Amino acid sequence: MERTVTLGGMPRTYLAIGPSHDAGLPLLVVLHGREVTASQESERTGFLTYAQRGMADLVYPQGTANSWNDGHGCCGKASATGVDDLGFVAKVVADASQFFHSDPKWVYLVGYSNGGRLAFEEVCGHPALFAAFATYGALPPTECPGGPPVRVFIGAGANDSIMHGEGSVTNAVAWWRSRDGCGPDATTTHAGPLTMTTWTRCRGGSAVASALYAGIGHPWPVAKPSQAPFTVSVGAGAAAATVMWNFFTAHAA
Repeated sequence: MERTVTLGGMPRTYLAIGPSHDAGLPLLVVLHGREVTASQESERTGFLTYAQRGMADLVYPQGTANSWNDGHGCCGKASATGVDDLGFVAKVVADASQFFHSDPKWVYLVGYSNGGRLAFEEVCGHPALFAAFATYGALPPTECPGGPPVRVFIGAGANDSIMHGEGSVTNAVAWWRSRDGCGPDATTTHAGPLTMTTWTRCRGGSAVASALYAGIGHPWPVAKPSQAPFTVSVGAGAAAATVMWNFFTAHAA
């Protein structure tokens, strides 16, 4: 269903999809990429299965003209008009948490591309609001100030020309490892084109993960071939929704 919140006198909408209103489930917030609608994001990313299995409540906020304002000159109409997307996402979390009666300790944030840039800024501005967050095809617009550690998953295609692939991800992961006070020990796993490295000995029980997809560019990794926009098939074990959800739940202690 579609819900509406008002921010600065402006109505904003988001999709709310959940199995129950009294189970105290985790709340998963998914931010679409530029030129993708909230509805398309719900259908293409693979997270719907977790609502269908009664494991999470899902929300998909809708950006202005399918874009988000990350506060650093990106992207589209949202940036040009200076809409308050940081405030919008926080308000969606508050409204959806009340609507679903979800567990406030387990609010997860996912962002793709332009939505991933906003996700970084959202967590920097409200670090205590989210238990963990994950991005794909996005880099942090800026280094955020210190604060409580936040578990982060940074995913990208190694051939992503938009965000310059592996080298840029390495730098972003190194900065978040420093911010979260992670030690040098890491675990590396492989699934299809995916190489995932996770540091778990971090401040406050947090964790940092790097997920690099060999031979993949900017499209979102999905389990099976799809006609949905901006997707690439990588197999069930490497699908972004699967590995992100596993990261969230593995460290939900």
